[in-house]
Amino acid sequence: MSIREWIASRQGLVVETLSALVRHDTVNRVTSGTERECQRTLHALLRELGLEAEMYSPEEVAGFREHPAYYPGKDYGDRPNVVAVWRGAGGGRSLLFSGHIDTAAVAPGWTSDPFEPRIADGRLYGLGAYDMKGGMVAALIAIRCLKELGFRLRGDVRIESVVDEEFGGANGTVAGRARGTCADAVIIPEPTNLALYPATRGGALWRLTFHGTTGLAFGGETMRNPANDAARFIVFLEQYERERAKREGPGPWYSDRQAALPIIVTRLAAGDLTMPLCDVGPVACEVDIWTECDPGVSEDQLREELLAGYARFCSGEDAKTYAPPSFARMIRFLPGSAVAPDFPLIGLLSREIAAVTGEEAEVTGAPFACDAFVFNEYGGPPALILGPSGGHAHAPDEFVDLGSMADLIEIYAGAMLRWCGEATIADDAAEVKEGAIEAYAAVENAAPFEKRGAT
Repeated sequence: MSIREWIASRQGLVVETLSALVRHDTVNRVTSGTERECQRTLHALLRELGLEAEMYSPEEVAGFREHPAYYPGKDYGDRPNVVAVWRGAGGGRSLLFSGHIDTAAVAPGWTSDPFEPRIADGRLYGLGAYDMKGGMVAALIAIRCLKELGFRLRGDVRIESVVDEEFGGANGTVAGRARGTCADAVIIPEPTNLALYPATRGGALWRLTFHGTTGLAFGGETMRNPANDAARFIVFLEQYERERAKREGPGPWYSDRQAALPIIVTRLAAGDLTMPLCDVGPVACEVDIWTECDPGVSEDQLREELLAGYARFCSGEDAKTYAPPSFARMIRFLPGSAVAPDFPLIGLLSREIAAVTGEEAEVTGAPFACDAFVFNEYGGPPALILGPSGGHAHAPDEFVDLGSMADLIEIYAGAMLRWCGEATIADDAAEVKEGAIEAYAAVENAAPFEKRGAT
């Protein structure tokens, strides 16, 4: 039976496995979460495959809080990571699949229970099915496929499921690096619609506060309504986003940008909402914005670029309208990152994608930020992003395309074989011989009564 035939005969297994994870509420609650039960389910599935699997708390990892990418203010009392390894025969390159088990919040407007998987038109609907439990399941099923077909690899394959990635988390990923879970290359199964992303954007979520004065100008006071300043700034953001879209991004992954760098107003608040009526302006207006940037741009550079653009927007006759806001960081800054174009896994995965889909692989920069920077910016193994097709991430009625899941499993299985190497009979014989030598040495070094088998 071929890999493709095996996958075609196991579609029910794919749905069953993914559904088991989707049924768990793993919503990231920013400073806390409830991922434990889902991680237990995944841990059991990995053990059933015969893998060496462990659950551990990030707080138990030596050097976790000292890691340069650690971000404070989170509670990991009920949020364990899971890591498992399929050990190879030796002599091959290792591969790590690193994904997160937490999901975004339940967006309003779901037409069905987000925690009860629903199948329709070749899609599996459920919170986290696309982002990113589907990709994690694809990696797990790819290992099962190779094992059941009798393949043995030379290099190790590892799977880790981390907590707290959404909302700029990444501490779960940091814990894995501090713990020493490593490989020669990393695949992050974030949803990519089967495109290959060797680079990611950066991003910042800030709360901008505009300050003003309130009251009624009966005594000739000069009033400044911060809501007007906030509105002016939002108009600037729309224009600025269009201007940024015209620029060429950094090569090679963003030199042919197809989408604008988004600047999204996520929250707007002003005035005393506890009052039944307000007849004067607010003294402050808060605007939360999510803004993305290219790799190589720091948080300070991104902020100064925004302020300089706003100053230009308010220049000339409108200079008196310029009122810069104060900035407060709402989550960690997520730096963009990129992998060198000659990293060999890029070409290997591109060929696997083309062989499975029959189309040339799309290799470009990701249109989002994620935890890949923990690997690519802090001396870890290079991390590429490749995941399934679907839609409505962070939105109602999220779904993963089951046909793309089958393709992804085949791509992952092929990548494991070619990256890690397929073990031969000679490799197995060498391993047996090495084991016998170690056993003989242990006997020779044992105490005399142990050599004789005395009791």
